Amino acid sequence: MYRLLPALCGLAALAALVSGCSEPASPPEEQAPPPDPRPNIILFLADDLGYETLGVNGSASYRTPSLDALAASGIRFTNTHSQPLCTPSRVQIMTGRYNHRNYANFNILPAGEITFAHLLKDAGYATVVVGKWQLWGHERAWPEARGTGQLPAEAGFDDHLLWQVRAPFTAGERFADPFIETSGSAATTIHGAYGPDLSTDFMLDFIERHVRSEPGRPFLAYFPMALPHDPFVPTPDSAGWDGDRYAEDPAYFKDMVEYMDKIVGRTVAKLEELGLRDNTLVLFTGDNGTSSAITSTMSDGTQVQGGKGQPTNAGTHVPFIASWPARVPGGRVSDALIDFSDFLPSLVEAAGAALPTDRTIDGRSFLPLLRGEVDAIRDWIFCAYTPRWGEGLPDARFARNHRYKLYDDGRFYDVTNDVLEQHPLDADAVEPGAADARERLQSVLDEMAREA
Repeated sequence: MYRLLPALCGLAALAALVSGCSEPASPPEEQAPPPDPRPNIILFLADDLGYETLGVNGSASYRTPSLDALAASGIRFTNTHSQPLCTPSRVQIMTGRYNHRNYANFNILPAGEITFAHLLKDAGYATVVVGKWQLWGHERAWPEARGTGQLPAEAGFDDHLLWQVRAPFTAGERFADPFIETSGSAATTIHGAYGPDLSTDFMLDFIERHVRSEPGRPFLAYFPMALPHDPFVPTPDSAGWDGDRYAEDPAYFKDMVEYMDKIVGRTVAKLEELGLRDNTLVLFTGDNGTSSAITSTMSDGTQVQGGKGQPTNAGTHVPFIASWPARVPGGRVSDALIDFSDFLPSLVEAAGAALPTDRTIDGRSFLPLLRGEVDAIRDWIFCAYTPRWGEGLPDARFARNHRYKLYDDGRFYDVTNDVLEQHPLDADAVEPGAADARERLQSVLDEMAREA
């Protein structure tokens, strides 16, 4: 809309010149449109960030004051699960559908899939995406898959600034001197810049321009972040930034987590400056577990090794924080089960939009949880995982509840007491509560198998 303003102003000036030839009429008293009660929505999706990395979740390895404060202003979830790898998670969170329905290949958001951006745009929202795309298809491993996914505009976004849209992973950097594509412009290397800063600047500028040009119209900003994915390299706040900005060292992971936290803080500060904070729903989560190259220390001394790519808790257990001061009571912690299919219906409900009726949506809205109306929205979650990327990443299909986890090959674990899944339970010797859980989870697996 802001691109049309010069033309609209020109038309207004011409109308004023013509009307000046006759007796001027008293202009009607203008009334500002009533504010739209629907929230603005910002969704952060950090890259390779397990549950154990936030201070508010008990981490002693990293300082995350902005996210800790965001949790204090809203609700922090302790039992949210992604897919074990990035593209499967991104496809699921954007479509509200389990991967056995729509995961075609790594780096692909299949053409024809409906995203939360489509649905909110149809409901009147302005939409922007910044950060990392990686959903269009590339020629690195699957030449036949190139271009079979969706570009940002095709996925429902009005504007974008992104790394890895059409080009393969090898085409350019995501951090120092990033290789960036923006709406209407080909990708190019921005020398001397830092990719996450460009993404943040673009998103905040979009919000500010939108607020000034279309006050009252809500917006959706989706920020699938590049941080803190490897390569583990300096940030502008690192001591090594003025040296070799491409120097790789797992020690930089700490700096990357803390810079990610700083970006969230910048965003919240801008919302406050613009008077938007109260009616903006800010969501923060991670797309899968932390890299296995990283071991984090918890406040109780426990060591947690990242499990990205693996279907264990270390690969799927991610942080999730939701804050909406106008509607969500703050300072709460919930152990309700949530998986990534639940985000789309939640955004749709918050926006007063409508779910598509021509396809199965697996998710359930967590808005009642945010409002404090219920304690749970589901008693199980499901995962269909076929990574199609790299060596040694296992296919897996499982259903789980708070305590027990059942794979479709029959492995059954008490994940509360066996988080690394080293001691499968004997199906013939489980206690009554476990037997009941196994029966329920098997029914979920059977239902999903019939629908595949």
